[in-house]
Amino acid sequence: MSRVTGIAVIGCGRISRSHLAAVSSQPELARLIATVDSDIGLALDAAKRYGAQVALDSVTDALARDDVDAVVICLPNHLHAPVAIEAARAGKHVLVEKPMADNAADARRMAEAAREGQVVLAVAQCRRHFRAIRYLAEHHAQFGRLISAQVSLGVYWAEAQAAWWREADKASGLVVALNGPHVLDFVQMVMGDDPLRVHAEAVRRNDFWAGEDEAMMLLAYPHKRLASVHLSFNQKPVENRKVLVFERGTAVIDNDTQLTFNGEMLVRQGDDEQRHYLDEAVEFQRQFREFALAIAGEPNHSVSAEEGIRLMRTLDAVHEAMRSGRTVELEGAVKDTESADAVP
Repeated sequence: MSRVTGIAVIGCGRISRSHLAAVSSQPELARLIATVDSDIGLALDAAKRYGAQVALDSVTDALARDDVDAVVICLPNHLHAPVAIEAARAGKHVLVEKPMADNAADARRMAEAAREGQVVLAVAQCRRHFRAIRYLAEHHAQFGRLISAQVSLGVYWAEAQAAWWREADKASGLVVALNGPHVLDFVQMVMGDDPLRVHAEAVRRNDFWAGEDEAMMLLAYPHKRLASVHLSFNQKPVENRKVLVFERGTAVIDNDTQLTFNGEMLVRQGDDEQRHYLDEAVEFQRQFREFALAIAGEPNHSVSAEEGIRLMRTLDAVHEAMRSGRTVELEGAVKDTESADAVP
C-alpha cells in the first residue's frame, strides 16, 4: 500500500473530530485535502486544526477536485445516502458514518452507485476496531456454539446534542437510529445470520428532542439463538456491556475494551483505548487504516456495503415493530459469508 489517498471529510460536526484526527495522524496513508460543511466557519476551524488544504461549503466543489480520492461522510443520518451516491458517481471511495442510511432501500441504492462507480463503500462501525471486539470475532469458536447475546448501551444526555435531534422528520426512533447501529452491528457480527423475528418497544421520556430515547428489542435467530438489546439516553452512570452465553461458558465485554470468559481476563483495555469516541479516539485511526487497505484492494476488516444493507434490513424491522406494536418477521434472512473485507 504505497499510494497516499486524498481525503475530503464532509460534515464538520460532533463526530468529525475523531475522523479528522484519524486522517491527519496517518500521513503514510492519506492527505487531508478538504474539510466540507454548509457552515463554512466549521469547515474553516476544522481545516486549521487538522491541516486540510482547503475549507469548502459545497460537496459538489469537493467532489470536483482531482486530488480528492475518497470522502468520509459525517453528516446527519438523512444525508448519508444522497451524498454517498453523489460521491460514488463522482468516482470517490466512501466511508460513511453509521447508520449507513435511513433505510435498507437507500442503502441498496448506495451500494449500487458504488458498484457502478467501481469504488469502495464502507460503513464506519468504530467499535469493531477495539482489541476486545476483534479478539472475540477471531476466537469465539473456542467458546463453543453461541446460545444468546444480551447487549446494553445506556448513556445520559441532558439536552439534544445536535439541532436535527429536535426535528420530528429527522429524529424518529432517535436512540435506535443513533445507538442501535452500534449494538445491532455487534449482534449481527456474532450471530452471523440475520434475525428471523424482531420485537421492539420504544418511548420518549424527554421533550427536548423529537424521537424516542428509551428502547428494548428482542431478536430470534436461527438455531434457537436469542438476542436482547437495551438502549437508553437516560442512564446514569453509563453502561456499555455485552454478555454472550456460549456452550462452554459466558463471555462478557465491558466498554468494548475488556473481555472476560468465565471470569478469566482475556483482553484488558489498552492505554490507547481510553479516549471518548468524540475525542480523537484510536479506534477511528484503526478504522481508517482498514478503509485505506480496502481502497488499495488488500485484505481488511472494513464493514462492507453488503453488511451495512443487512443491518439496515434489521433496523427497518425494528422500526416497524416499534410503530406497529407487533412482532416482525424478516423474509429471506441471509446467512453471513466470509469475505476479504468482512470481520470473520
